[in-house]
Amino acid sequence: MYSISNFKLLVDKQTEIDTIHQNCDQLLQTTVTPLMDTEVNKLLDAINKKLTEQGFTITVTSTGLIAKYSEAVINVDKHSKDLEECFFINLNNFAEDQVAIVLDVSDTMMPKISNNLDGYAEIIEQMTDTLKYAKSLEKACTSPKFIYKTQSNIIFHSAEEVVNYYFQ
Repeated sequence: MYSISNFKLLVDKQTEIDTIHQNCDQLLQTTVTPLMDTEVNKLLDAINKKLTEQGFTITVTSTGLIAKYSEAVINVDKHSKDLEECFFINLNNFAEDQVAIVLDVSDTMMPKISNNLDGYAEIIEQMTDTLKYAKSLEKACTSPKFIYKTQSNIIFHSAEEVVNYYFQ
């Protein structure tokens, strides 16, 4: 059994999701990307400063930096992904780790959008998850905050915390 009310609900919710995504696309260009660029520069500047203080010679590259001390080389290389900037930190080929600057997207609570159980129930549940993520993303794009996350899921809230973790 399929109810027309649930079908109409699906159409309306898809329209809402599309509108939210259009708004997010605009916010990503005008708000999130410039702030992400600032955050990237903050991290690279903090690494540069810390390693320079410790006697390394720094060469800034188009994707990060290379720090040399005697025979030792630290390579910090940036790779862009969707909504995040990943940095691969290679310490003289002895150790490599990855830290990413990511947009902090916190879950938004949402009520169930339909109590009618019919043939659309599973689709409505999937759409609810999609709508929930879209609203969470929109909220994050409206007031962007960034977190730093390592490959092993350690979370930092500032460039200084990252620098202190990797380059004590």
